[in-house]
Amino acid sequence: MEKEKGQILNGVYEAISELIGFDNTTKLYENFRGSQINFPTKLFSKEFVLQEAIKSYDGTAESINKIAVKYNYSERTIRKLLNDHLHKMK
Repeated sequence: MEKEKGQILNGVYEAISELIGFDNTTKLYENFRGSQINFPTKLFSKEFVLQEAIKSYDGTAESINKIAVKYNYSERTIRKLLNDHLHKMK
């Protein structure tokens, strides 16, 4: 029934309905209709990623890589966030 409801929707709303369900799609529509929305490629903020990096960084390149992969940031960005944080602490 849920998929059938989604098939009555226009364009992208049908695809959204398949992902999050008809009721959630109508909520999204009611709240954002008429707006243009783009989704940044980074889901997590740099501030959050820094806090997670501080918790899990063990001084190795491997841990930098794991953090970068987990949060979809480059290793270079993770290093920069950590280095900037260390310099602020001094």
